[in-house]
Amino acid sequence: MLLITRGLHFHAGVPRCLLYLACAADRSRTRLNIASFHEPSSRMIEEFGKVGIQPQGLGDAGYIRPALLLRSIIDQEKIQIVVATSFKTYLCAKLASRGRDTRVVFWLHAVHGPVEGWFRRGLVALLCRNDAMLFVSRVVKRAQLPLGHRGLSEVVYNGVEDVAQDPQYRPYPREMLATFGVPHDALTLAYIANFSNSKDHPTAIAAMHELAGRGARAHLLLIGTGEGLEKARWLAQHGPACGKIHFLGARSDARRLLGLADLYMHPGRGEGFGLAVVEAMLAGVPVIAARDGAFVEYISHGHTGMLFCPGDAQDLADTIQMLASNPARAGAMAQAARQYCRKAFDIHTFADSVCDYLHEVCGVSNPTSDSALSTEPQSIDQPQTAATGG
Repeated sequence: MLLITRGLHFHAGVPRCLLYLACAADRSRTRLNIASFHEPSSRMIEEFGKVGIQPQGLGDAGYIRPALLLRSIIDQEKIQIVVATSFKTYLCAKLASRGRDTRVVFWLHAVHGPVEGWFRRGLVALLCRNDAMLFVSRVVKRAQLPLGHRGLSEVVYNGVEDVAQDPQYRPYPREMLATFGVPHDALTLAYIANFSNSKDHPTAIAAMHELAGRGARAHLLLIGTGEGLEKARWLAQHGPACGKIHFLGARSDARRLLGLADLYMHPGRGEGFGLAVVEAMLAGVPVIAARDGAFVEYISHGHTGMLFCPGDAQDLADTIQMLASNPARAGAMAQAARQYCRKAFDIHTFADSVCDYLHEVCGVSNPTSDSALSTEPQSIDQPQTAATGG
């Protein structure tokens, strides 16, 4: 099997998903190869090296050169199946596998972005008509499954490593809040996300201004960077929560910083999965997320987390205050969320589910005409096992 992605950086969602798959896959069943259009980061080279995999860089210049390099890998390694995780990697995989007895699977992780615009959607619908497709959540499947698709399709939720017992990820002690200018006894919230429109930092900041106006002693740690950072800084400075919203930048220790948070908020919309949310749930931090995207698939409102109306800063502020005033309920909710996520997103079950599906793809004869039997998308309820959902 050859997995290809645009880039391999440790703190990005898709590369981390591929890393968990590589770490947990049964090597007696599946031989994995990894390729990246962009040069893999040193951290990812090290991490994949621990499981005996050397990521290969293909370059990102055009389509022909990466496709030729992919074809070389397919021939040398006798690859039976190529799994692409973006529009460009999928097109290059189709070019590289042309004339070969190699299957191509399109694995989609996002609601918005992978295949946008009428031309791209039409092209993928044509090329992918009989190819297998894999989706990270039901909402991604609804958004990205091409009309008239006849191949196999499946939803497999990402695996997320539970690092609670790993000393490398030990939560920071509460005393570290002082280094960010946060009082030891303040209500501390955290949000981990790049500053882009879909992450909706303005709603998080507006909720903080609302809380400050009510006299709440709340502080917010914002972890991440991006093109919307300066706008967010400006919004934070112009309101009663000025000085209580702290911009920490991109942090390699984000999971350790969760130990400083009383609550984790995630107002982002259109999330295909929400890695940071699951990591917070595994860390035992009560979560408040927008009632949108994939969050509604695995957060049971009032039991494993709280959901608020997307874009509604007052609803978010109300929910924060409600949990802050009821720590026993917040704690019980956090523990229920942790226990749920340990089972629902176990990396070994995730890897088994992905590999089972890919073995199924290899075992199904490739339909070549419109008369071939189609696989109807299955209806999916709440995730029943660790990973499978479709």
